[in-house]
Amino acid sequence: MADGTVRITSIRYFTAPRRKAPATGDLRETKKHGKQIRLPMMARDHRGRVLGYLCNGGRQNYEWASYAEARARGYESYVPKEAT
Repeated sequence: MADGTVRITSIRYFTAPRRKAPATGDLRETKKHGKQIRLPMMARDHRGRVLGYLCNGGRQNYEWASYAEARARGYESYVPKEAT
């Protein structure tokens, strides 16, 4: 401009759909591990007894486990009905 000021004539911004947040019970399939389900990690004492959910920094920790592991840990309700 003549007086040395800068004017903003337009602002452009782009948006995209948000990525779905992962949740307990989400499913995935990989070549290496096959079909897996997302389960919360459990904190255990020195004897292996479950104390509660494992948290780090105020957020719960999760792990991917096979359907057989999920059934063995008592997460039968998260395993899909069609999985045998």
